[in-house]
Amino acid sequence: MSMILESEPSTPSLEQELEIDNRHLQKTIGVLRDQLERVQLEKSEAAQKAVAAMSNELEQLKATANALRDRLERERLDSQEAVQKALAEANAENAQVRETASALRDSLERMRIEKDEAVQRVRSEANDETQQLQSTANALRDELEKMRIHSDESVQQVRSTSLSESAQLRDTINAVRDEFDKSRIYGDEKVQRMNASSQDEIVQLQSAAHALRDRLERESAQYYDKLQKIGRHSQSEIAQLHDTIAVLRERLEAENGA
Repeated sequence: MSMILESEPSTPSLEQELEIDNRHLQKTIGVLRDQLERVQLEKSEAAQKAVAAMSNELEQLKATANALRDRLERERLDSQEAVQKALAEANAENAQVRETASALRDSLERMRIEKDEAVQRVRSEANDETQQLQSTANALRDELEKMRIHSDESVQQVRSTSLSESAQLRDTINAVRDEFDKSRIYGDEKVQRMNASSQDEIVQLQSAAHALRDRLERESAQYYDKLQKIGRHSQSEIAQLHDTIAVLRERLEAENGA
């Protein structure tokens, strides 16, 4: 206001100055009042806008809260339904498991009973078969003992026959040898007595000597051949008896092992 007053031209009167100052003050107050009203209006508008914005935001928050509440309620209901469904399925599955366990228990009990019956049946059959095998084994043992005795008797008989035939052949060979010696001595004596008798008699004696020697050799060969045949026959028969005894022993051991 001092600046305004200074800009104004000087007046000689105080009243004029006061009037001028008054007018300036009134103008200034009017300007300030207008400015204050505008500020109040702006504040009022800003407050209304802020309230409207807050109201909108509050409505949005309420709507969001309601939506979240509804969603939470739906999820709670879904969760309860899922829990009820899971419980129902679990109960149904438990019931099935219990039924299955009961069926398995019954089946296991039947199998145990059947197994016990089968074991008893197998034991009874095994006992019967064991008795049969023991009877068979005893029969085979008796038969084997009889065959062994018969084999021993056959071997003794073959040995006795072989020894008898060998003794007979030895006696025959000895008799032939004695006869040959006697003939040779007789021939020598006769040759000496006749003192170089006729050539025919000497040839005859030599022929007789050769014939006796050939006979002796043939009989000796036949004797050895017969001895070999008897030996081979005895060995073959003994081997067959041993084979038969071995087969019977194997059969007996196999049946006892079974």
